[in-house]
Amino acid sequence: MEFSTLQTTLPVSDLEHAARARKVAERLDDLRAYGRHGYTLANTLTITGTNDVTIIDTLTKDQAK
Repeated sequence: MEFSTLQTTLPVSDLEHAARARKVAERLDDLRAYGRHGYTLANTLTITGTNDVTIIDTLTKDQAK
């Protein structure tokens, strides 16, 4: 089994809505790219800070694929 992580940091301020939306779209693109290479999303952890939220995705890939 192979593991990989993807970390995305998003601003929490409503004043940074455009930046947050752009980061969310980038995360989805990254997850799709991993999927095209045989990875499956195994877990998502969200860490909320004062000024931002960090999303850490853990992906797995079966070596037999």
